[in-house]
Amino acid sequence: MLTGVKRVIIADTESIQNPNNGDRKKRVTRAKIVVANVELVGINTAQVGQVQGFNLAYSITVKRVIYGKEKFLYFDGALYEIKTMGKTKHPIDMLLNVQVSNDTSAKAAVEEWIANASS
Repeated sequence: MLTGVKRVIIADTESIQNPNNGDRKKRVTRAKIVVANVELVGINTAQVGQVQGFNLAYSITVKRVIYGKEKFLYFDGALYEIKTMGKTKHPIDMLLNVQVSNDTSAKAAVEEWIANASS
């Protein structure tokens, strides 16, 4: 199912350094699981995003009180970066417009968080 009501993880990550070897790794600093409505981004929003240098893919409707300026969304096995926000028909909701993220270390961190949360 491409769009519709989905289980979405809203997350923030940070980079931490291993003191033994100096390697950096991302980890989730805060995350929450929400049920949100996922839709394809509208034509006007996509065009405005392109002008700003974004390739927006989806618009996700979430409750305003849930969103705390996190940077990433994860659903359907893919990581998305939140690029723009908008208003909805209802003042208690907000619209998050996202593009596919190529940050493999952030995706791995979110997937590790999901695995730890479900065990």
